[in-house]
Amino acid sequence: MAATRNEPLWISLAGAHNVRDLGGLPAAGGVVRPRVLLRGDSLDALTAEDIALLRDDVGLRGVVDLRAPFENPRPADWFSELDISWLHEPLVDFSGMIEPAALRYRAGEELARLYALMLEAAGAGVVRVLRFLVSGGSTPALVHCAAGKDRTGIVVAVLLAAAGAERDAIIADYLATGQRIHLVRAAMDRRAEYAALRGTPSADGGMRAAPALDPRIIGSVLDVLDSADGGVAGFLLANGADAEEIRRWRELLVHPDEQMFARPQLG
Repeated sequence: MAATRNEPLWISLAGAHNVRDLGGLPAAGGVVRPRVLLRGDSLDALTAEDIALLRDDVGLRGVVDLRAPFENPRPADWFSELDISWLHEPLVDFSGMIEPAALRYRAGEELARLYALMLEAAGAGVVRVLRFLVSGGSTPALVHCAAGKDRTGIVVAVLLAAAGAERDAIIADYLATGQRIHLVRAAMDRRAEYAALRGTPSADGGMRAAPALDPRIIGSVLDVLDSADGGVAGFLLANGADAEEIRRWRELLVHPDEQMFARPQLG
């Protein structure tokens, strides 16, 4: 059975709703290895059962937190208990760039332009994430922000592209968050620090729905990478990476045999 997949490899957790393993995506003529790179939303509300699953089923060793200071990012107590390395690399403080309530309802070309600007400003931070992942002992690693959509989407897109993942697979992975975004929003709306992000009521008094995820948005990130001198590798090199780090990342993330892995649902 081929290892490449059409459906996200969700990890079922009670306290987070957008966590998935990127294993199985087609990349560089092979496949992304499972249990290397995961992405998700906030981990602050994980239960004891969730933590046990990440320990026993995933073998989690690293967490990359992309949240801004106003979101109160901090290493959880269980990180040290499980010997999990934590990297705080705030990608962008949304509240410093654009009115947060308005941002929730921007889509299409407008949000695509914002993503491209975010990436251009975050190149050095993305390289620090890459360096953390290849430093040894930090994978499997989970990259997350609050919702696991925008900041996580940008960083994961760069990491996948750097390993040779196919463009369509990167876009499909980004769009998969749309399957869980209603659960993520409900969880965020219960937290005081996101009060400014709750948006405005609709005409009937309910909260306005978030727009559907648009492939043009993450496509703008890939366009920036493609247009860089030397492509994604050139983008990373220009922001402080070295060729050996990029080589090690490709070797770590991609298995050359796309028939190698089965696709069980985690959790």
